[in-house]
Amino acid sequence: MIDSIAAIGDAGDINCWSGIPFHFREAALARGLAMKACRLNLDRFQQARRWWNLKQIVSGRGQGGYQYSDSFLTGAEAAVSDDYWGATVLTFNQHFPRARTVAKHGGRLLHYVDATFASFCTLGGLAEKLPLQVRQEAIALERENYACSEWVVTMARWTAESVVRDCGVNPAKVVTILPGANLTLPDGFSFPAERGHPGRDRPLILGFVGKDWQRKGLPFLLEVRTELERMNMPAVVRCAGMCPDELAGRRGLEYVGFINKAQEADRFLQFLTGCDVGCLFSTREPLGISTLEFLRAGVPVAGFTVEGVADTIPPSAGFRFSPTATPSTVAQAFYTAFADEKAVEKLREASRSWSPLLTWERCIDEWIELLTTGKIHNPVQPWRENQDLAALSVSSR
Repeated sequence: MIDSIAAIGDAGDINCWSGIPFHFREAALARGLAMKACRLNLDRFQQARRWWNLKQIVSGRGQGGYQYSDSFLTGAEAAVSDDYWGATVLTFNQHFPRARTVAKHGGRLLHYVDATFASFCTLGGLAEKLPLQVRQEAIALERENYACSEWVVTMARWTAESVVRDCGVNPAKVVTILPGANLTLPDGFSFPAERGHPGRDRPLILGFVGKDWQRKGLPFLLEVRTELERMNMPAVVRCAGMCPDELAGRRGLEYVGFINKAQEADRFLQFLTGCDVGCLFSTREPLGISTLEFLRAGVPVAGFTVEGVADTIPPSAGFRFSPTATPSTVAQAFYTAFADEKAVEKLREASRSWSPLLTWERCIDEWIELLTTGKIHNPVQPWRENQDLAALSVSSR
């Protein structure tokens, strides 16, 4: 069904691309699917990268974008056994491997992407500052790869729209499958007992996870906390990941540092369950893995309904805000909800109901159904207002 997975790097390493390929493969193996990981050693390309960038600068073409170049892709494909390309390959990358290389070896290509490269090239996108020629060539290659891919599966709806609109892909072969949370609950796990009423018996704890603290909205969240304090609701922002010195000393911020999810799984789970609401106020976000992680831990979530975040905040278990919402607007919504004990209980119950559905095993099951029947009859879609969670729970077992 799927013989191997590929990404830029070692797809079998939990540290590759936020651990997504690793967790996908582990869940597939648990479902009895034999699936190899394409283990690309990027260290061997460091010298070539430096020379390539030097040539680009000398020729006046600018710097950056080596991983999209023909030089890198040819070398990367050659560094992997041909056996990988002669089978059914699922790649998490828009450009590697190239569809023409897989076809040359008689293989089949599938894509599972969180965003299109074309969308990264728009104003404010991650690739906006790359040299124009690099962007143009990379966009053309992305279109070519998708055109030859059997299925282009996206992790969020906005990406599916971009695949069709920006990359010219036939909508009939574009599907959205929500990924799982990169969080495995231990055997015998039970949701922790409540610790008093948040915002009244103790501070309301606003959770934040992320390395890119600015894009993911940490400064905005601190302003929300300040507004809550003005409303006489005590609150703190509990932050894991990265935090600059100028924010680390702010009043009301509890910075716990970086948590290695692979080596400190118990600590990470304790962090998540210790929060009252997981927050992701990103201005741009391909998906929003942290919101899925909070929900997997049974914690309500909140954020801007922008790009992929809009697909990871269930209306019943979270707070959905327009990207134009102010800190005052968000604080008022938190204040209203957490001042009402029944509303808090309802939020928690809804979050815990979503928890068993946000696994990589469920994601694999949807992939199996797609590849065997050509469609997914009852996909998990948190953004839907009235999705039948009971029916989903039965089908996901």
